[in-house]
Amino acid sequence: MIYGIISYFRSLLIVGFLVIFSFIGYVYLLGIDYKMKLDFLYFLLSVSAVLITYFYARYWKYIVMPYSLNFHSIFSHNTLIETRNKRTLFLDYFVSKEKMKPKSVIEQIYTKDLKRFSLEYSNFTSIDIENYRQSAEKILHYLGLIDKRFEVSIYPQKSKSVQLSFYKLPEFYEIEMGIFKKDHLLLGIYEKGFYYRSLDTLDHHLIVGESGSGKSNFMHLLNINFLFNMHRINKMYMIDLKGGVELKAYENIDKVEFVSDIERLDALLDDVLLDLKQTQELMLKTGVRKLNNFTLLIFDEIGAVSVYPDKKIRESIFNKLALIAMQGRSSGILLFLFGQKIDNTILPTSVVNNIQSRVLMKTTSDYNINIIDLKDNIRERITATEIQDFNKGRAILKDGLTSDKHLVQFPFISDSFLSSILSYYSKK
Repeated sequence: MIYGIISYFRSLLIVGFLVIFSFIGYVYLLGIDYKMKLDFLYFLLSVSAVLITYFYARYWKYIVMPYSLNFHSIFSHNTLIETRNKRTLFLDYFVSKEKMKPKSVIEQIYTKDLKRFSLEYSNFTSIDIENYRQSAEKILHYLGLIDKRFEVSIYPQKSKSVQLSFYKLPEFYEIEMGIFKKDHLLLGIYEKGFYYRSLDTLDHHLIVGESGSGKSNFMHLLNINFLFNMHRINKMYMIDLKGGVELKAYENIDKVEFVSDIERLDALLDDVLLDLKQTQELMLKTGVRKLNNFTLLIFDEIGAVSVYPDKKIRESIFNKLALIAMQGRSSGILLFLFGQKIDNTILPTSVVNNIQSRVLMKTTSDYNINIIDLKDNIRERITATEIQDFNKGRAILKDGLTSDKHLVQFPFISDSFLSSILSYYSKK
């Protein structure tokens, strides 16, 4: 409180001096008696005082936040009077608040439930970015945003400034065909709007989350993206060994094969590896480094393999998946593995370590959390919500190309919407 009041009167004083000096320059240049223009000076001083008062009244909690949460820089210097080192503390100061909007009108319509704004702070010496990142939860508490399910991301802004990007993702929204993009995957909404992944950067994906977290919904989202980009797809294998019906609905679509038998899967992977070998030989002959079309293996519940009683078949499948994970990306043969829990007993490290992109949904398992490299307080930079408290469709997504991690909300896909898509793409 005291800091804010001092800052307020300091601002009044500084602006007052600037107005007076400007007024002196004005009357001097015009060569008029300043006494004749005193009413004008009083008017300028009054307007300045009103504007400053309005600014402080509107942004008071943002202005005093650096003092309340101890955001500052310390400048060390030597003086001529004393030989010992002296230290001066410079508090960060509030610069601006900005409402953030999507770039296009269409995206603004579809992401209307995404709430966003940003704050900028600066300092005369330097900004301690790490201090802000470590205090992300304190900032949300101080501003009263944590109970409103807001998140905050911290970004450097210029050399001596920092931007605090606050956002609240929608907990529910339905999918529409108008937001899909050619040659891209739509993966949901994140802090900046729609999250798209270019097909040119596509790699293997590992998706984990407990029952009810929204994995099946995300699987259908991926599949609809692939159907929308069927011009880039050679073959899609929909694999479900647990007796479910999530993927069987796609079997009437051209270029799609549904697999529910583990022995058939073992033989299928032999064919995929043969295709991989032939593709690599062709790429070596032609000098092509990466193919633009894809063969996709979408595996609903990879854990079903680990509990199969025949050890020989289990090991055979995992060995083949490991080879595909290591060599398949450049050849366009990609794995999308879904599971409730991932550890050494369910999926060998030879497979896991070669899958670049990871998606972590609601879970209480430390094994699941570890697969997305959430350590050294990295999670706190992404979300203030505990992962076991995620709502359905909420996930942390790690981009395998850049290693960037983002908090994403996947759209809800209704049965009627999915049925209409399957009907449209089914063989005539």
